Order: sequence, then structure tokens, then C-alpha cells
Amino acid sequence: MLRPQVLLGLTLALLWAGCSHGPPPINPVTGRITPKHFRFTTTVKPPRKQEEPGGWRAVCIHAQVSQGDSGATTVCKFEVGVPIRTSIQGEVSLEDAREASADMANRAAFQVLSTAHPGSMLSELCSRFKETYELMLKEKLKGSRVGECRSLGIETVPFGVVLNPAPAH
Repeated sequence: MLRPQVLLGLTLALLWAGCSHGPPPINPVTGRITPKHFRFTTTVKPPRKQEEPGGWRAVCIHAQVSQGDSGATTVCKFEVGVPIRTSIQGEVSLEDAREASADMANRAAFQVLSTAHPGSMLSELCSRFKETYELMLKEKLKGSRVGECRSLGIETVPFGVVLNPAPAH
């Protein structure tokens, strides 16, 4: 009997698997989110004084998670928030925020999904992904957050899903 594959459009394909240490992954993991998916909206402008920390950018991502041949799918929804300027790291450029967000999302997805056990609940995998992703992103960009999509006025970016499909004529 084949183990179900866990697929999520947020993961490193074989590139990451080839670089990882330890036992081979239980599940093949495909897809790769790119920096272009992180279309951040500035929700809090940074202070005028360059030396003062502050400012915030956020985006909501809706990523499809599918479980191998079972046909089971869900949408993992999460908000990524990053500071614009910190007292530790200084100014965080939009490009750096996008690169770090994509890189850490791919690493977190691979870590969680490649070791998922057959029959794992997709909602549980989504929760574990968000927790792992936040820890990884905070290491890269101090003060970052990953959680539920709550901020008003930010863009929702689909990844592997269609949002509000047009009605058929």
C-alpha cells in the first residue's frame, strides 16, 4: 500500500530534499512559493526618524493543501506580518521581507509535510506549518508574525487555489 503524499504549494521540491540531513522524507513534497506571492501591504507606516523602529507590512496567503491520492484538500489560510524597521536589524527592505518570507515558508512546509504520517488531518498539518513557519521567520526577521488572517485592508493572495471563481455563463 502506498503512503499518501502530502502536497502543498508552499514547499521546496527536490532541491531542499537534496540538501537536507537525516532520514529521507516520508512524503514527496512539491511546489514552491516565491517572493512574488508576498504582496505585502503597509498597515503601519514607519516613524519619520530613521533611527526609530516601527512600521508593519502584512499579507494573507491562501494555500491549497492536498493529501496524495485520497483527493482530500483544504485551504491553509495564514497572515504573514513583518516589521519595516527594527532596533536590532534596522530597515527591512520590501525585497528582503519577500525573500525571507518565501524562503522560510518553503523550509517550514518541507519540514512539516515531508514527515507527515499517513492519515494526518490536513487542518493539523496547516497548524503545525504555521507554528514552524513563525519560528523560522522570527529567526530571520525579528518581530515577524504568522497567524490567522485578521488585518484589515491587506491583500489575500491565492497559492494553488482559485478565490471567488467567476460564475459560468
